[in-house]
Amino acid sequence: MKYVKEIFLKDRTFYLLGGIIALFLAAFAWPLVMYIAWGAFALFILGLASDVYQLFRFWRPIQITRDIGKHFSLSDENPVLIKMESSFPQALKVRLIDEIPIQFQTRDFEIYEEIEPAEEKVIRYELRPVKRGEYWFGKLNAFISTSVGLMERRIQFDLDTMVKVYPSFIQMRAFELMVFSADRSQLGIKRIRKLGHGYEFSDIRNYVIGDDPRTINWKASSRTNKLMVNNYQDERSQQIYAVINKSRVMRMPFNGLSLMDYAINSTLALQNIVLQNQDHAGLIVFSGKSETFLRAERKFNQRQRLLDILYNINEDQLEGNYQALYETIKKNIRGRSMLMLFTNFMSLTSLHRVLPILKQINRSHLLTLIFFENTELEAYIESEPETLLDVSSNVLAARLSNELTQVVYELRNAGIQAIQSKPEDLTANSINKYLELKSRGMI
Repeated sequence: MKYVKEIFLKDRTFYLLGGIIALFLAAFAWPLVMYIAWGAFALFILGLASDVYQLFRFWRPIQITRDIGKHFSLSDENPVLIKMESSFPQALKVRLIDEIPIQFQTRDFEIYEEIEPAEEKVIRYELRPVKRGEYWFGKLNAFISTSVGLMERRIQFDLDTMVKVYPSFIQMRAFELMVFSADRSQLGIKRIRKLGHGYEFSDIRNYVIGDDPRTINWKASSRTNKLMVNNYQDERSQQIYAVINKSRVMRMPFNGLSLMDYAINSTLALQNIVLQNQDHAGLIVFSGKSETFLRAERKFNQRQRLLDILYNINEDQLEGNYQALYETIKKNIRGRSMLMLFTNFMSLTSLHRVLPILKQINRSHLLTLIFFENTELEAYIESEPETLLDVSSNVLAARLSNELTQVVYELRNAGIQAIQSKPEDLTANSINKYLELKSRGMI
């Protein structure tokens, strides 16, 4: 009974059986066809018997393993490797059905392969998760058949595995390479022309033509009888905080990801650059009722601490409490810091409600607001209206778009740095802003 459950007849079997039945029916009109029908039926039974013998002569004619790595990266294509090894003496056709996690909502996942005797084959497919959390892989079902192809044998491999989907560490590594590569200007990261020099002393070196005469160290020059200059570098060990608003305004989805997840991916990539740049990286997450605060440090495990906190963030249904955010900053942050605030505004009125608090924060720190451009709204405005209702909707959409553009000017008039970014460009724009503000010595 156990082996019966492993047998699955293929479409070819039913086509052949239907043809044999048609021959038996035709034999009522032409008796000689009866001999052909019985011959075909005998060959059919012989083929089935051959298939049963071939497929069940070995307990496991193939061995299969699945390699998915330790973690998945949010919103990226993550590879899944299936390794097959055949111990069967002839070629096999294999139909693989992997029980992928329910979050992907895939019901028709199949892979067709052929494997030769004693061959090892690696099959690769990719999955793109759009939610953080735990993803469970189930069994891997292999349906094998021979060249006769009348039936399949199902072999199940118990490969139940759980993988955690973390914020996009693939994107983090990619932007790290972009920022510190020689041709980064071609990859979305701008080259910032630095005006003047840093204020942190590095060393003393020989004067070369083109050096700023104001940096000449006259005492060192008198001792060595040649011109020496002070060498400066960008200030390091500065505090850079990513501040994430996890209230309901961040639940809006774009391309399968919420604004919250875009902000989380950008925060991880940005703070990795901050740590690589010898600055201190910190994190503040706020909403209407709960807050998370990670002090800006440069410890060896700071990146992992950031990753763990970002993995566990969930949006809530409340409005963002900016007053509580101001009190948290005032209580916990000592010294002037750069605050990169990821948030979203639905209208100019929503900005006016919190603008006085933002001004208070900006007096003590360098505040940069990073909010989202509604790309779907812009696409709707550019669409051609067909009815009177469409015309009125387009007018309202254009008015809302103008308000969101006005938000940028309101913030800049208040002395607050502001970026309005498309969700897909958020990471590059955030890193560019950090590098720009650092080069200008504004913190």
